[in-house]
Amino acid sequence: MKNQKKKTLGARIRSIFIGRKVEYFDMFIKGVAISQAAVHILQDNMSNGSLGKDELERIKELKQNGTRHVHESLKLVEEAFITPIDQRDIIEILEGIDAGLHSIESVANHFYIMDLEGCDEYMKMLLGVNMELCERINELMILFKRYKNVKRDQINAVIKSISDLEEQGDAIYSKSMLELFRNEKDPLVIVKKKEIYQRLEYSGDCFKRVGDVIEGLITVSL
Repeated sequence: MKNQKKKTLGARIRSIFIGRKVEYFDMFIKGVAISQAAVHILQDNMSNGSLGKDELERIKELKQNGTRHVHESLKLVEEAFITPIDQRDIIEILEGIDAGLHSIESVANHFYIMDLEGCDEYMKMLLGVNMELCERINELMILFKRYKNVKRDQINAVIKSISDLEEQGDAIYSKSMLELFRNEKDPLVIVKKKEIYQRLEYSGDCFKRVGDVIEGLITVSL
């Protein structure tokens, strides 16, 4: 009986120091995939000029799934004794993914509540930038997972594309606001469109920050 107790105690100690195998990189990839799905629904429906209640609920459900995934992932990180990269970096990536998903839900929610009459070209372009950012960050995550077997030029190309997309998004946002305040005469339309432009631009910033953390980690690792 004593030996059995010792064995059980030994197993507990080993589980604390070794822990179960956690695929941290897959954790990131799954989080970004949920964000991609939400952006895709938003892009399809806003580009068609409307966002119904059913579509809004689908985005909200994805946001809830994403937040649950992030919270579960953070719990695993907190319990882990050893992680492949610094815990603070893992947390920053997960929180950045969560922020991006929340921002997409915010865009959808405001577009639905404010009952905008269609989606203008600037909104479509900003949605396109956000979609491409998600795709490039997902690609960067996959490369990061197997960075030891990936050429540096390949990683640099994806990092550059993310940087270019951020600049493109900033330029579209600036032009959209300039045209809005110069040409729009209806103050209510100004308020509505300004809210959407700002939220779409903030979504891009959230996704770009995730890319920045990954870029920094890859630079240190290579």
